Amino acid sequence: MKWRPHAAAICAAALAALLPIACCGGEPPSTAADRFIAQAADDEEREALESARDDVDAKMRAIVAQKDAQIEGLRKENETLKGRLANREKR
Repeated sequence: MKWRPHAAAICAAALAALLPIACCGGEPPSTAADRFIAQAADDEEREALESARDDVDAKMRAIVAQKDAQIEGLRKENETLKGRLANREKR
């Protein structure tokens, strides 16, 4: 009998693999969990793993969008402060 990791262990490993990679953004699903999804014992497990991957992707995309907005705000603030500093130095 061939040993197969438990579905929860596969899901946990897939999620751990997806977290840093999902941050990269993009519309297609991340591929980090593909090898775990390919090892699914049946269609139900495969669908659950794909669903978990998609959930993590969506959450990470939302976090990335939030961080991008924060970065843009900081860039604008930085430009404003640079302008103020330049005006002070001219006095």
